[in-house]
Amino acid sequence: MAENIRDLIKDQETFFLITGEFKKISTLKKKLLNTKRFNKKILILRIKEDTDQLDEIILEVKKFCKKENVPLLLNSPNKFSYKAKGYHLTSKEIYEYKNSRNLVLGASCHNEQDIIQAIDIGCSYAFLSPVIRKNGIDGMGWDSFFVLKDKYPQITIVPLGGINESNAIVEAFAGISHWWNHQA
Repeated sequence: MAENIRDLIKDQETFFLITGEFKKISTLKKKLLNTKRFNKKILILRIKEDTDQLDEIILEVKKFCKKENVPLLLNSPNKFSYKAKGYHLTSKEIYEYKNSRNLVLGASCHNEQDIIQAIDIGCSYAFLSPVIRKNGIDGMGWDSFFVLKDKYPQITIVPLGGINESNAIVEAFAGISHWWNHQA
C-alpha cells in the first residue's frame, strides 16, 4: 500500500524526482525506470510547453505511476484539467493561484517572498532553488537554505538546483539530472 502523499512530502528521506526533457514517449518510458533506484519518491511530471502529445504523455506516466505505486504531481500546461494526486506550481503561478480545492500543492520558490506566498496559498512543500551553483547560476548555498527552512517549519522546504548524491548534506532533495540522466 502506498504511503499517503502528504506523509511522503513531510518525510525527510523522500526524493522529489522531476522529469527532464524528452522528445519521444518511448524515451520517457525508459527514463521513468530510473525512479526504481529510490525507495521513497514522488514523481513530478514537468512539461514546459504545450504539445499535441500531452494527453498521451500524461496517460503513460499515470499508468507507470499506478503500476509502480509512485505518487504523481503534475507541472504541465493546463495541469488542472487533468486528475492527479496534486499539482506543482511555478514561481509565477503561486502569485496567480487562488483556490487549493483541498489539493496537494507544491511550489517552485527562489526567495523568502515566494515561500511566504506558497504558505499563504496552502502549499504542502516548496522547492527552494538554486542551492548549489549550476550552469553558471550562483546558488544560495546550504547556510541560506537552512536559514529559510528553519524559519518556516510550517511548510516542507526541499533543496533543488545543482544537488546530487555527492554534494548533498541532506537525506533527500529534488532534482532532474541526478536521476533523469542516470545510465542503468
